Amino acid sequence: MYKEDNEKTVSFKSLIFKVILVILLIFALMMLFPTRGFLTNYVDSRLGEDQEVSNFNNNLLTMATVASGYYTASRLPANTGDKVSMTLGDMLENKMLVRLKDTEGNACDSKKSYVEVTKEEDEYTMRVNLSCGGEEDYIISHMGLDGTSFPSTSTARCEFVKNLDGTWSYGKWSSWNTKKITETSDRQVQAKTEKVKSGVQSVPEYHVEEKNATRYIINGQKVVYVCATGYDNAGTYDYSLKCTKTTTTYKEEPVYKTVTYYRYRTKTQNPGQTDIKWSSCEDEDLLSQGYTLTGKRE
Repeated sequence: MYKEDNEKTVSFKSLIFKVILVILLIFALMMLFPTRGFLTNYVDSRLGEDQEVSNFNNNLLTMATVASGYYTASRLPANTGDKVSMTLGDMLENKMLVRLKDTEGNACDSKKSYVEVTKEEDEYTMRVNLSCGGEEDYIISHMGLDGTSFPSTSTARCEFVKNLDGTWSYGKWSSWNTKKITETSDRQVQAKTEKVKSGVQSVPEYHVEEKNATRYIINGQKVVYVCATGYDNAGTYDYSLKCTKTTTTYKEEPVYKTVTYYRYRTKTQNPGQTDIKWSSCEDEDLLSQGYTLTGKRE
């Protein structure tokens, strides 16, 4: 009886030990091989972090690119230690770029984000500070005292946008026509003149033939010179001369006249439209036309 009870106790303890061992094994496997949900959440969180970093960097470089084009020689501080600066708010107000946002769509801080240029003893330094989405950081660019602009911060292409609301622009040119068109405030006209063949005309060409006059002695004493009939100077002369005969031929030559051609284009309004262009991030031509950087790059 005692022996049977003892065997049951040993068997129960062995069962408990096996259960604990199985639980530990399952736990170890879970640690070594995470669940699909765990992996998905981990990857999503890392991708989110990468997107935030990329977006922040793009915004920072956008500010730096715009500032590099703005701070030319005439806008740089004159004396060592002097500084000039502008906030992101100033840049937005002056239509130098569009509003910068974080990955959540929240606008970057327009006061804490700024550009500051300082004249050092042997160079200029430009600090670009960005505060966006709870993150704040800066970059510094350098330029020699003999330069006219800060070096490019990126070789990437940037997206520019221009709001066409309420603006006017000309359409395509019409084809050239001889009908005269009058220019108005809504119609632009161009004119050009060309020489056009209108017909042909006969042009005379004159050819002169010459020969010595024929010499005659009359009654053995008098000498005369004769140009026969058919020559321009036909007749008898008492001196030596050349007899001349002129013949005329004709050739056809084209006749030209001057024609004026006109073409026009009309001005139309562009309500509720935006024009998007991709170009170098420092395209001064687009900026002068009223385009602003969106912060998107490729």
